[in-house]
Amino acid sequence: MRHGLLRGVDRAAFATAFADRLRRAGVPAGLTEAGDFVRALGVWTPGETTVLYWAARISFVRRHADLAAFDSVFAAVFADAPAPP
Repeated sequence: MRHGLLRGVDRAAFATAFADRLRRAGVPAGLTEAGDFVRALGVWTPGETTVLYWAARISFVRRHADLAAFDSVFAAVFADAPAPP
């Protein structure tokens, strides 16, 4: 990414690591969902956490029952995210 919250981050590596954390939390996040997230990050440049949240949520959450676990993982990953420049 050229700018935004994930500037300089390998999108595929980030999506894979995020999917792994989701799986460990019980969310069925596979290669399809991780690929969806990488594509979403290619379209949207997350300049703020809200945009990143929705890109990830749309990509990874397929069932309402997984929403709480997703929110918990997202909060843990981005709780201390620095404000974008």
